[in-house]
Amino acid sequence: MSALFELTFVCNHACSFCYNCPSGQREMTTAEICDALRKLAEFNVLYLTLSGGEPLVRKDFFEIGRAARALGFAIRIYTNGYLIDQAMAKKIKQIVNPLEMEISVHGAHPQTHDKLTCVPGSLARLIEGVRHLRAEGIKVNLKCPVTRNNQDEVLAIERLAGELGAHIQFDVVITPRDNGDKDPLALMATDEFLEKYWNDDAYATARKERVPQPRRDAPGEAVCGTGRSGLAIDPYGNIYPCVQLRRKAGNIKELNHLQEMWATSPVLIEVRKTAVDVAQRVLKESAAGDQCTSFCMGVAELQVGDATAMYPQAAKNAEFRKKAHANWEVEQNETAGDAGEVLGKRGA
Repeated sequence: MSALFELTFVCNHACSFCYNCPSGQREMTTAEICDALRKLAEFNVLYLTLSGGEPLVRKDFFEIGRAARALGFAIRIYTNGYLIDQAMAKKIKQIVNPLEMEISVHGAHPQTHDKLTCVPGSLARLIEGVRHLRAEGIKVNLKCPVTRNNQDEVLAIERLAGELGAHIQFDVVITPRDNGDKDPLALMATDEFLEKYWNDDAYATARKERVPQPRRDAPGEAVCGTGRSGLAIDPYGNIYPCVQLRRKAGNIKELNHLQEMWATSPVLIEVRKTAVDVAQRVLKESAAGDQCTSFCMGVAELQVGDATAMYPQAAKNAEFRKKAHANWEVEQNETAGDAGEVLGKRGA
């Protein structure tokens, strides 16, 4: 159904928790990328995400975007928004006409956002970029990784998104780098904030649910669509089950067709089995597994060396979600009890 294509690892920001780890190999040429897009189209991929690094720094971005559009993909673009002025927004609309643009925001104030990107003025450029995109009628989805640096600005970031006419999605899980470096984990939001985030009604719209609801995995269902409904390709052509699980299944430059790899790759076959095992065994055996809605096999593998292990971030958020759900059930029971007592007195 979907493919995420990292066009480049080059970026005009230097975010302290970025997971990308360039290897120094030669990145694909325009011709190689366009050929890869053709193979994805022949494989009937519907949704294509153009990502990076920062994809807009490629001088051939619009040539790539034009080719992707001609092949009939529903296109998303992941960007930091820094390069989007009025002319760029118009060009994106005219040539690529994306389904939506996804832009990372790291704070409601320059001193917070710019500190994380290490680029002065980056929040102001982002805001202007969003305004230009919205003026062209392009849907914008802002994504905010919640850190201890911006956790106190979550509600302000949500208001900012509303003022800009953009959607907002918060992620309370910070991931290690692709090379296993765990330094970014030091930026994870505090336990005090996470407990408040999952319990306090003030954050209900930010977390997209009034009350944290448990998982309801059907028998045989997988924990996610990794290597099942989607795949990822890096700037060197390497194919992975997803952008987070960096197990190489092949290289798109070396394949004539994707179908055989998709059906026979030992990597993909193993990942699919593991995804089912996580949903049907690992989470069901965990004390708070029924509330673990953010389990990621890639993060588990990077953080604790086992794609099926309950890693600290997943367990912590699941425990806070479970506590919030239990508190809600107590409130519901107390409300029902009070209502019953009133009815009883009326009947008497």
